Amino acid sequence: MDIGEPLPKDLDAERALLGAALLWPTAALEIFRLVRAKDFFLTEHQCIFRHIQSLYAQGTVPDLITIIDSLRSNGDLERSGGAGNISSLTDGIPSIFNVPHYAAIVRNKSRLRNLIHWSESLKQRAFSEENDAEQLIESAISEILSIADDDGGLVEARPWKEVAASAMGEVERAMLNPEQVRRIHFGLADLDDMTGGLYPKEVVSIVSQTSHGKTLLAAQAAFQADQDGFKVLIFSAEMRAEDIALREIAYKAGVKFYFVRRPEKLTSAEYERLVVASEREHSLQIVDRDVTPLRIWAMAEAAKRNYGLDLVIVDYDQLVIEAGINPDSDDDNVFRQQRAFMFSAKKLAERLDINFMLLSQVRKLSPTVLKGAQPHLDDVWGDSSVRNTPQVILWLCRDFLIHGLDKRYERMAKVYVLKSRNSCTGLVSLEFDPEMVRFTDQVSDEGKSTSHTTTDREREIESDN
Repeated sequence: MDIGEPLPKDLDAERALLGAALLWPTAALEIFRLVRAKDFFLTEHQCIFRHIQSLYAQGTVPDLITIIDSLRSNGDLERSGGAGNISSLTDGIPSIFNVPHYAAIVRNKSRLRNLIHWSESLKQRAFSEENDAEQLIESAISEILSIADDDGGLVEARPWKEVAASAMGEVERAMLNPEQVRRIHFGLADLDDMTGGLYPKEVVSIVSQTSHGKTLLAAQAAFQADQDGFKVLIFSAEMRAEDIALREIAYKAGVKFYFVRRPEKLTSAEYERLVVASEREHSLQIVDRDVTPLRIWAMAEAAKRNYGLDLVIVDYDQLVIEAGINPDSDDDNVFRQQRAFMFSAKKLAERLDINFMLLSQVRKLSPTVLKGAQPHLDDVWGDSSVRNTPQVILWLCRDFLIHGLDKRYERMAKVYVLKSRNSCTGLVSLEFDPEMVRFTDQVSDEGKSTSHTTTDREREIESDN
């Protein structure tokens, strides 16, 4: 398309952004949130930006040495202007505080170029007498709204017939090819049956008191998802990556976790089994330091673009959401932070087509729940968004901790499905194996499932009364 005039651009701002990303790791995270590769005018700048994102997603801090090596290894060094061009990017960067300003300039120029291309396309279509004016106007409105939308998706109202046909198409494809349905499971039959699995574009919340096993339950879902071929990214603000790995390695090796924590008690055979288990391939990745909302959004975006991503797990919300907040903040301030985080998590899940699992630690409990009574949605502490935003809310509790460490309850655990997309709520009974540190399905003496739907639970309560 011959536009005739130079397109809007600011190459100095583009270079300043790239230079800042190579000088300051925190600036790179901010830049990933504010601009995308296609916002850069020059193709060499787009290439450099993608390599910076790729390095960060791999856990490598991007700098002049690592970016040049990455470009050279992938045959993109000359395409990006050569080593001399890369080295000059960090010259004359005034301050890290100017990064948002540079990003706003680059993003604005990009949108202006999009508007120019759109307007030229619209003009060409309007000159064609074959086009209907009303249809062209409706198309133009949708297109201009898609430019206004930061996510770049087309904004349109879809007719019922189209939506219904699309919905039934999904059902038909799931019936004919059940193995292709993207559902994430815990590997716990009763829980997976009641929830129907965890879907893309959903937010899932696992709620529990401290030490009841929410991290363990989420990790089991993560490794089951990894085994099923899904890509998983875990943000652990509470537990070290090595501790998460050791639990899984010990379980796969069939070694009691007690001995893994006391290596001097390991036999040579047990150690060999641990080595074999540790060498198994996993596509799962873990971030266990400096976990902030900004880092979560940026690294999830980069991972999705570079390697693919299906499940993000954040452990746990209070440590992440309240990071940097005055510890004496009142509840209203905490609630505002929660609300912003939950809305951003929902948008991320929808934009990246992933499942977002958030672990939540209960801060305030009613006396009845503390004694083991069934919790309800209103018992989930915090802003209303923490109850309204997730499609699935699971409340986990171990009877052993509720009953004063009574050994009779050591292997008993429960998951209350407080909310699910299919409206199926109720109680799922699990067994906790303290030696292998694992949740397993619990069955009755007759070999039957011990899970209960809401109706079953109501009948039990009525009979107790």
